[in-house]
Amino acid sequence: MSYEHLLVGHDGAVVVVKMARAAAKNALNKRLIAELRDVLAKISADGNARALLLTGEGDTFCAGADLKERRENPGKDAEFRAPLLKFWHELAAFNKPLVIAVNGHAAGGGFELSLLGDAVVTSSAAQFWLPEVQWGGIPGGWGTQLLPRLVGPVRARWIILNGHRIPAADMLTMGLVTHVVPQAEVLDTARAIAAELATRPPTAVAMAKEAIRQALSIPLSAGIEAEEELLQQAVAAPERKAMLERFAQGHRPK
Repeated sequence: MSYEHLLVGHDGAVVVVKMARAAAKNALNKRLIAELRDVLAKISADGNARALLLTGEGDTFCAGADLKERRENPGKDAEFRAPLLKFWHELAAFNKPLVIAVNGHAAGGGFELSLLGDAVVTSSAAQFWLPEVQWGGIPGGWGTQLLPRLVGPVRARWIILNGHRIPAADMLTMGLVTHVVPQAEVLDTARAIAAELATRPPTAVAMAKEAIRQALSIPLSAGIEAEEELLQQAVAAPERKAMLERFAQGHRPK
């Protein structure tokens, strides 16, 4: 697939993907979603790609769903929702480090997209908000499900029902982003973090991410059993043996 709305580059083992619909505030239309799904599948299958850095072009990270496209195609909401939800599931199941660089404001689905990152680096000037209830809807990118788990039900209700813009500093306080830096440092900081995560043993990364995913949807007792099974898969991987040999020789992990 040739990309109309994505810019894709490589920084060593890190694949840098930039949503490039700045004029539309990187809103998620059908074409952009298809391109994101395509590049994600390619990165997942590429053994040389060890981490993904996702960001946006211009002064907005992502404005969520492209409502203009939907208004121009009345009665076809399910047609737009289906690929979007598939992408959300695929990104949530992505078994390599995912670093999200929020270069500007993140609204609606853009906010919800940031919740899927393993590391989220945001500009100190960025703001996050969920406007759906104000417009007669509700968040549809897992915001109603993830936020109560991440910040508790009271704060989640306030964020969703109120729809006010949340400064980056408050997002950091709530644990919804991992790093807040000046605008000029967002991409460089995200690149450095992605490069570091790309050095982690891939099987261990995949098993750790899967264990955490399961923790969000199963009881603690079942999660403990799942953790043990995933741990055994991680320690059976070839890179685990190499790591132990380096440790025995007095070296740090590489």
